[in-house]
Amino acid sequence: MSVTNPKVIDFWGISKEAPNDLLLVMTDHLEWGDKAEQGEHLLVLQEKINSYIAFIESGEIYTEIPGAYGKYPIIRIIGLYELPAQAEYFMARVTETLNDVGIGFEFELRVDERIRNM
Repeated sequence: MSVTNPKVIDFWGISKEAPNDLLLVMTDHLEWGDKAEQGEHLLVLQEKINSYIAFIESGEIYTEIPGAYGKYPIIRIIGLYELPAQAEYFMARVTETLNDVGIGFEFELRVDERIRNM
């Protein structure tokens, strides 16, 4: 389960603090590298994000996740590396676009050396 497997929803959850939100989470363990690698990384992310959007818009979310009906879907990326400027711009555009169609979008940075060194 990770950003490199676009056909899988990594995991999902409903927070006790925000019970009306349904989090669809993907994990991104990839480094960003130089400009060319950043472009490739963004394409991988875009493919995974598109899979999550299709999961929501097709209604599959309601057949696969108990209690999903009536919840506000939020796609959350948990990344291990800080976003470069190109990726920040991409995330802002995705957030804007998805908010317009009733889907939340978030990036959460998790700096964890134990995971990076696995």
